Amino acid sequence: MTEPQINLKLRRLGALFAVVAAIGGGALLAGCGGGDSTTGGSTNGNNAQQEAESAKETAEQGIEETKEKAEETVEETKKKLENSKGKTKEKLEEAQKSAEEGLEEAKEKAEELIP
Repeated sequence: MTEPQINLKLRRLGALFAVVAAIGGGALLAGCGGGDSTTGGSTNGNNAQQEAESAKETAEQGIEETKEKAEETVEETKKKLENSKGKTKEKLEEAQKSAEEGLEEAKEKAEELIP
């Protein structure tokens, strides 16, 4: 996986994190909204506060899960990048060895053809 691909994944995770935070904030604000009920302001206030706390906890859980997934993805990406570097080095060494062998064969054939 190349560096631009890694950066793209990290940007996508950042956007996902922002969406989760925005949804959590919206839920928090929705819980604080007024109602049509006239059965007592303190009851509605308590319900709104409980809903807001619940929404906050849900948002915090979502944020934590997203953070963990982002960390896992970063680790996986680092491993893939390290593995690809090793494979690239191996392929480069193989290509160099093959080129050297081809050069030796060409020298031998040239010596056979030149009297």
